[in-house]
Amino acid sequence: MSSTLKVDCNKTSPKRVYRRRQPENSVLYRALAQHFESFLLLYEQRFEKSFGYLRAIVRDTVYRFLDCGILESGFARARCKSCGYSFAVGLSCKARCLCPSCHKKRELIWAHWAGEQLLEDVPHRQVVFTIPKRLRIFFRYDRKLLGELAGCAWRALKLYSRIYFDRDDIVAGAIGFIATAGEILNFHPHIHVLITDGGFLKDGTFRHMLYWDTDKLEELFRAEVFRLLMEKDLIGRDTVNNMLSWKHSGFSADASVRVETIADAVRIGRYMIRCPLVLERLSWDAERAQVTYQPRAKRSKGQAAGLTRWDVLEFIARITDHIPETGQQLVRNWGYYANASRAKRRREAGTQNSNEDNQHGQDKGDANRQRRLSWAKMIQKVYEVDPLLCTFCGGEIKIISFITKSKTIKKILDAMHVPSQKPEPLAHSPPLFRDTTYVPL
Repeated sequence: MSSTLKVDCNKTSPKRVYRRRQPENSVLYRALAQHFESFLLLYEQRFEKSFGYLRAIVRDTVYRFLDCGILESGFARARCKSCGYSFAVGLSCKARCLCPSCHKKRELIWAHWAGEQLLEDVPHRQVVFTIPKRLRIFFRYDRKLLGELAGCAWRALKLYSRIYFDRDDIVAGAIGFIATAGEILNFHPHIHVLITDGGFLKDGTFRHMLYWDTDKLEELFRAEVFRLLMEKDLIGRDTVNNMLSWKHSGFSADASVRVETIADAVRIGRYMIRCPLVLERLSWDAERAQVTYQPRAKRSKGQAAGLTRWDVLEFIARITDHIPETGQQLVRNWGYYANASRAKRRREAGTQNSNEDNQHGQDKGDANRQRRLSWAKMIQKVYEVDPLLCTFCGGEIKIISFITKSKTIKKILDAMHVPSQKPEPLAHSPPLFRDTTYVPL
């Protein structure tokens, strides 16, 4: 379906042309549009015991997602200055870990910023920390603990580095990524860390790490997690002693992946920050109201080895379980890559202006400006087509207005002869959160 407002049919269009994405055709959108209201009604009866109380952020995020990219929920109008060609661009929901499109944009923005501004040209290593099933329930019911779990991973890495080099004046650069989804979308809190394969001295000299003792690293991480949970009065000494007596502790620290270049480090980082759900792995049986999911790990054993089928309500319960709380920080910079550390180095190098007193706040502002790539640049980066160049004359296209009022939207879409984009079973339109800042897709 074209989102064009006015087109001269006599003009010849180039091969690579911007087209509106069609989220309404995805399995995820159809499942939520048709069954989310039933999910809300049956949640307490079917899922509250296993998934905990329904969090307010779930309802809000899903309704925003159902508006994402749908022209009936608002759009921006773009027009060519030269020939008058114009088209509509749907507004985005900016939801994390649910909307594949908006999450992909966050991934690309982070990758661009990390490759250009953050990562040093030294070898990096991926380290993955996991915890036993017995302890995961605490992190499901208190999502704030996920941030403290990431802190446990960093403290274990920092202590391991000091033990390895036998000195306190060396610091590694690390980026932590909080993840909650397992291979079959089960709740599986774990921490991915992209860390320099060595550390930096105060004069900037980099010292390489020749080997990793993951057993020792796992031991340090386990001690940090036990200390955290005991301080929160979530477990006692008897539980710790019992778990220490297990043949396999359930904790793990995997540091087997090493990369040499910044480009490879960015690729690993994108893998860590990816959306939990891959649309291409979903298939939909509308008649039986079932969703089939193919896990990423093709060689894994057990339930994740092959296709997994759920009824649509359980599928919704699983995907919404990974929606982060408002303001929850999923990516954290530590050590040499910490904002304060980077700002201090810039100040010492004389690159900051003398009137910038708050180096941490300034560094954060610089980072935000570097990350803030436009919709057009994202489209160009992914699809190698510039949506702000006219399809027909090659002229410059400008965003001329944002349309968010229902009556105006209907009039324009009727003039465009654009049919409804929302599935018929969707009984009513979810509320458009007009107090939320939308941006063009």
